[in-house]
Amino acid sequence: MHARRGRMVAGVATVLVCAGCGGGKSTGPAVERWSASLAGSSEVPAVTSTASGTATFEAVGDTAISFNVSVTGLTGATQGHIHTGAAGATGGIIVWLLPANGTAVQSPAPQLTGVISTGTIAQSWIRGTPAITLDSLKKLMRARTAYVNVHTSTFGGGEIRGQLGPAQ
Repeated sequence: MHARRGRMVAGVATVLVCAGCGGGKSTGPAVERWSASLAGSSEVPAVTSTASGTATFEAVGDTAISFNVSVTGLTGATQGHIHTGAAGATGGIIVWLLPANGTAVQSPAPQLTGVISTGTIAQSWIRGTPAITLDSLKKLMRARTAYVNVHTSTFGGGEIRGQLGPAQ
């Protein structure tokens, strides 16, 4: 009886191992993630601020990128963007995060103690001359040549910034 049970277990194990084989083909859309730690010391030029934050972005497939930007110690936020530019350099705005879609203030006096914006980056949110595609935005984030910048009434040029790169 023990010999028979041993063979049965071995047979099940073989089925489970082969069930994941798939010949190397993916069964769903690719998932890609990027993140950044935001701090005043990353601004150009650096600013003295006790505020900090994190930004996370996720693409599932090729049609949208979801995002979440969380901050602490920040008051009077006026804008949040993705900019082009390598670490230590500044660049133009390419995606509006706050106010949403760059069209209207979400709140007259936003107090940022948690998530400033959550949603999906639609193609219409992407700015610049010429406007880039979502695929081009992904390429910039993969190459670490895009950053998140949150502006406040105290620091109009940006209070906290973080370079985007592939999430670890």
